[in-house]
Amino acid sequence: MNTRKFFPKTFFGRSLVIILIPVLLLQLVLIYFFYERHWDDVGRRLALALGGQISYIIKTLEEKDFSPSDIKTQFKKAESNFLISSSWYPEESLKKFGQKEVTSLLDKTLKKSLAERINYPYSFDTKLIKNKVIIYVSVNDGVLKFSVARKNLYSSTIEVFILWMLFTAIFLLTLALYFMKQQIKPLRNIILAAEEFGKGNNYDLKPRGAYELRQLSRVFIKMRARINNQINNRTLMLAGISHDLRTPLTRMNLQIALLGDKNASKNLGDDVSEMKEMIDNYLAFARGEKEEKIKNINIYRLIKTLCEKDVIYDSKTIKNKVTKDVYINIKPLAMKRALLNIISNAISYSKNIVEIMTIKNDNFLNIFIEDDGKGIPKNKREEVFKAFYRIDESRQSASANTGLGLTIAKDIIQGHGGRIILNASNLGGLKVEIILPIKT
Repeated sequence: MNTRKFFPKTFFGRSLVIILIPVLLLQLVLIYFFYERHWDDVGRRLALALGGQISYIIKTLEEKDFSPSDIKTQFKKAESNFLISSSWYPEESLKKFGQKEVTSLLDKTLKKSLAERINYPYSFDTKLIKNKVIIYVSVNDGVLKFSVARKNLYSSTIEVFILWMLFTAIFLLTLALYFMKQQIKPLRNIILAAEEFGKGNNYDLKPRGAYELRQLSRVFIKMRARINNQINNRTLMLAGISHDLRTPLTRMNLQIALLGDKNASKNLGDDVSEMKEMIDNYLAFARGEKEEKIKNINIYRLIKTLCEKDVIYDSKTIKNKVTKDVYINIKPLAMKRALLNIISNAISYSKNIVEIMTIKNDNFLNIFIEDDGKGIPKNKREEVFKAFYRIDESRQSASANTGLGLTIAKDIIQGHGGRIILNASNLGGLKVEIILPIKT
């Protein structure tokens, strides 16, 4: 039997089970032993007392030749003194009433105790009437029937003890639940800080809780600071390189403008513009758009703007099937850059049709961008996300000359807590699926 299916998946659930099982087992063992000992002692004494009372009633009736009215009077006295209801069945046999099967602990105790006190043939039934115990005793000229409340054979200490044990168990488990939640809370904060850091946000994590959790928080904070410093240093370095390279490129543009040969100046100007674009792409990849704030944006309007203004789609047909009035928390400029890379890539390498659509559920927004081009081989779909990677008939975006288009797009999407997946399209080309969480 595989117990993993029934075992809790969370740390809190497993910790609670570790506490819960021993407490329940202890309570059950204590209740069992108390119950057994109680029946062996108190329960047996109560049954013996009942047997003695019945024996006394029988002897009282046998001492004198009572009339029917006198017998009823004796029965009333017995009911008043012993809380035992009695009936007389003259000329009847015990066989008529029979003996029920002895199964319960009460049955076994009664059988043993009555045998010690009643010197007449007898039988009893603990199930005939609810909350009653019926005892039949065969005397010389008939059968006496005695009825006693079932509670007279129990001690109230049983119920009190069981209730006390249950209350104690519930109280202890409630305390354990409270303290376990307090212990788990710092761990959840660490998880939240890691998730936010993965999305490019800075969660204010404070070391709290047990010593090990405080140590884990401190280690995470130090690691986060080192990573941020490394990213900032890389960004500053590339920004400096970009600035240094832009200066000679600007001078080259001025010199090109002074050239007399228009064809030569145009070719050189195109090369310089391409170099500037490459530098901008390198810088954007290094920077990662971390400084931008998250805003609630209408994704339909964003994609519509890209299709109508930012993307040059020549004679290609773009089918915009994006759901209207869908809002999502994103970094607008960063997401705009990612979508622009992917959409322009689809337009550049499609034959005629590019289709964009969205599907929204409670937790995620799925954006599908499909084209009818040649697509990307299945064995190279993960490779194209690597920085500076190029394939033949490259499908990298507008930055195909740098090999960073899809890399930047994936970096931005993952920074939003999302995923990007490449598959074959029903149109014949590539289908890009972007999965973004609604709440980031």
